[in-house]
Parts: sequence; C-alpha cells; structure tokens
Amino acid sequence: MFRTAVLKNFFYSMLLTTVICMIFYAMAGFRYSPLLIGLFLFSNSVNIFLVVCVFRNQFLEENEERENRLKHQVERSSAHLISIINNLPLIAVILDKDYKFVTGNVEALKFFEITNEKQFGKLSLDVFERETMELIREENDLIIQNKKIFVSDKQVKLKNGKNQWFRIRKVPIIDKQQDVKGFIVFGRNIDAEKAAQKQRETYISTLSHDLKIPTLAQIRALELIVNEKMGKINEGQREILNLTLDSCYCMYDMLSTLLTTYKYENNDVTLNYEKIQMLKLLDDCFAKMYKTMHHKNIHIKVNAKDKFVSFYADKNQMKKAFENLINYCVSSAYENTEIICEIGKQSGQNNIFVSLGFESPYVSSETIRNMFRMYTTSSEKMDKVGSSLGLYLAKQIINAHNGKINVESKMSNYNNYNIELPCINECKLSAIAC
Repeated sequence: MFRTAVLKNFFYSMLLTTVICMIFYAMAGFRYSPLLIGLFLFSNSVNIFLVVCVFRNQFLEENEERENRLKHQVERSSAHLISIINNLPLIAVILDKDYKFVTGNVEALKFFEITNEKQFGKLSLDVFERETMELIREENDLIIQNKKIFVSDKQVKLKNGKNQWFRIRKVPIIDKQQDVKGFIVFGRNIDAEKAAQKQRETYISTLSHDLKIPTLAQIRALELIVNEKMGKINEGQREILNLTLDSCYCMYDMLSTLLTTYKYENNDVTLNYEKIQMLKLLDDCFAKMYKTMHHKNIHIKVNAKDKFVSFYADKNQMKKAFENLINYCVSSAYENTEIICEIGKQSGQNNIFVSLGFESPYVSSETIRNMFRMYTTSSEKMDKVGSSLGLYLAKQIINAHNGKINVESKMSNYNNYNIELPCINECKLSAIAC
C-alpha cells in the first residue's frame, strides 16, 4: 500500500513537471532552451532521488522490524526450551571437550548442591570420586573416538558423600569438521528401580531356594517308591507315581531355570571350564527328552564328521542351554518327523557348530527377533509352561561362552537352529546379554 502510494506520487510529479515544462516551451515559441531542459532534468532527478530515499528508509525499517520479530521469536522459543529443560525430572548438563562443566538445568544445580548457574564453570570431574571420575573419562574418550551416543547405568559417587544410581545418556556435540566439541549429558535417577530390582531378586532367590528343597525331597521319595525300594507296587500305582514324578521333575527344572536366569541377569555366574565332548553332551540332552519324543514319534538323526569333537565350557551350564533348546525344538516339531542334528568344526576357524533342523510351522522374522527375549511370549512358547525363560536362558549361557545362536525359518515349514561356539574360551565370567 505504501509503495503504491509513493509510486503514484512519483508519476504524478513526473507528469506535472512535464506539463509545466511544455507550457514554458510553448510560451518560448517552441524554441530550444537549455535552461528549460536543465529544469526538466533537475526536477525529475529530485523526484527520483526522493523516491529512492523513501524506499531505502522503508527497506531499512522493514528489515529492522523483521530482525526484531525474529529475535523475539528466538527469545520466546529459547525461553520455552529452557523452561522445558529446567522442569525435566532428570539432570541435564553440558561438558566441553576438556570435561569442564558449561551449564546445566535446575536438577543439576540441586544434585551438585550449587545455587547459581554461573558456578557451573567452577565445576570439573574432580567433584566425583576417583572411580566414578575415571569411568566418566573412559566413556568420554570412547565417545570422541566413535562419535556415537552412549547409554549406561552407573553408580555416581561425589566427594561430598552423595551416592546415587543413574541411567546416563551422553550425546556428542559435533561441529562442521565432524570433531567432538563437547557432550550433552542426561541422567535419570534409578535408585528406586535398583532397590525394587534387588528386592525382587532376593525374593525370587529365596522363593526358588525354599521351593527347590521340598521339590527335590519329593523327587527322591518318589524315586524310591517307583524303584520299589519301599516295597512292591502294581502297574496302576507305578503309572500314577511316574506321572507325579514327571511333574516334580518339571517343577524342579522350572525353579532351576528361574534361579539361574536371575543369576545371569546380575552377572553372578562363574563358569567352570572343562573339556567336553559335544556328541556325548547332546546324547545326554536328547535322552532327557526321550518320553516327549516317543509320545510325538519324533526320531533323532545325528550327523557328526568328527565324533570326538570337543570344546571347553562349563558342562552344567552348557547342558542346561542345549536341554532348553532341544526341549523347544521337540515341542515345536511336527509329530512323526525327524530332528537332524549336525555337529562339526569350521575349517580354518577354532569354532564348532551344532545345527538342529526339523519340520515345524514357519516362524516370522519378527518372532525370531523376539523369541530369545526374557519377557516375550508367543503361541509357540505358551504350548509348554516355563519355556519363555528357557530360550532366554539358553541364549545367555551361549553368550557367556562367547558363542552365537541363529534361527532360520523357511516357508516350506522347516526350521534350523544354528549354534556356534569357540573350542577354547578364555573368559572366566558370564558375559552381558546382547
């Protein structure tokens, strides 16, 4: 609107100047006059200059107004962002590349017991105890190398005696040259989670231990009766006692699986390595599933190029892992089919492999990704009580021995469970689950 008005005034002025000059030109008898031409040019130059000045001033005012409006928007957005960060239920701080504190939110002020945001500049890693400080430096150095987000649970100890558990998330600040210039650190207090987890673990351990003792006593008593150590029994009594004994065996295995699972959850398992013959280990595992395989008319075919292939592992733990895997395979396999077990040693590598192939319903890739998780259930797992922890525990044991397990399912309803284990294992403690 403003520009239109200025342009209209400009054209009106030009027209008026032209008319005046034409009048003077007519009064002069239409004779050439340099003075008249100069007056015409001067008048129009002044008009043009005035229009340029007006437009320039308007442009400067609009630009200033735009900058002020943008600045106001940035300040308002910044205020909103600061308000959000300060009201987050977690600690948020920024560290520079030299591990010095730059700034932080209200929760960080409370944690470090400082009253002013400017005091962050006086903080350094020296406020932490030596163990925590060294761990933070190692993590930061690792982030600088790989330039990736780092997440961990750790016990943070300050020199003033404060001691809390946090779930830490560190995000690298990367410049245009792809160099790490600092870190954004978020920390959520998980003391309540750790206390609840410890309470749950104590409860599970106590419950499992208290249930295992009477269950084991029942098993031993029933075995004495079934074996007629306490006197003769008829076939009807033997059948009922065998069913009860199988139920007790199942209960004992469930309790053992539950207790062992929580030990692996807490990295509280020490592996006792010894030389194991893989074929003999698998024979023992298949023998335990004889009744179920006989009931479903499932046969076992073992292909072993080297019947004496051996490896070093914890025998009891590895037996538990393969029992759980075979149990799941037998439960999933079709009736009147065959489980093909292949055992071998990979050429050129110090690894052995075991493959369990059988006919069973097709398993989707999503189900395969979730089937070894602790709290995942599926229709296949629900066919047998307690199998949801069985596969999870099997994977934990194989992980602890630096091994791998891979599941392949074909649309032709044929599944393969492939286990790869090192022949010689140097690790002494259980590995954290993947």
